[in-house]
Amino acid sequence: MKKLGIVVGIIVVIFVLLLVFKNILIKMAVEEGTKKVTGLELTIGSMDVGLLAPKVDISDMRLLNPAGFHDKVMIDMSKFLVDFELASFFKKRAHFKNVELNLKELMVVRNKGRKLNIDALTAVGEKKQGEKPVEQKQVKQEKKAPQVTIDKLILKIEKVVYKDYSLGETPFTKTFTLGINEVYSDVTDPNKLVILIIVRALEGTGIAQLANFDLGTLKADVSDTLQKRVSGVTEAGQKELGAVGETTTKEAEKKVEEELTKGLRKQFK
Repeated sequence: MKKLGIVVGIIVVIFVLLLVFKNILIKMAVEEGTKKVTGLELTIGSMDVGLLAPKVDISDMRLLNPAGFHDKVMIDMSKFLVDFELASFFKKRAHFKNVELNLKELMVVRNKGRKLNIDALTAVGEKKQGEKPVEQKQVKQEKKAPQVTIDKLILKIEKVVYKDYSLGETPFTKTFTLGINEVYSDVTDPNKLVILIIVRALEGTGIAQLANFDLGTLKADVSDTLQKRVSGVTEAGQKELGAVGETTTKEAEKKVEEELTKGLRKQFK
């Protein structure tokens, strides 16, 4: 009986420790996992992890810009909710029943050196560099992360902000309110999830044209995922997307002309 009491006591202590430290441990795992997928630092405001119910609810999650950019945050996500199958993690795969991403703001920035912050994302950078040699692919496959399956992905994107510091002292800035609320099924690649967010956020805004960013290559890479969309952008978002792209391009072209004119005037003085 005494030994039984000790065992029960140990189990209780372990359970209490799990309750106390589960959020901290999983927060560390999420931050490290995100860095491996994106190549960038992540901060988390708050996190609630269900010990008995396999759910993770994260608020105020921010993906930070790389060094060399004035603005600190690239992606501001107000909500990240995950409903997963715990047993799958013991079988070298990760099965997520539901994933909800509520992206409050994506900030696309071109710095004074004309570098784009989104090029620093691992998935985007790899696509811009092109396919790697077969030998490198094989090594990468041997070290790849567990297989990921997302049954249902809810993607919400509220707005995108474009800033260009290469045109003058004051950055050219334009904000696009998108109102995207989409549902996808059977998403199996976390890298494609990153690309999907970039594609859906930039489509129709004119940012890709302004920043000379090759959106077509990324869109082709997630064409299979886009086909799995079961519901799309809101009507309000569609109307605004159709109207802002051309206007923004004209504004940027005007800004470029002004800066070029100023530069020529200085040279001839």
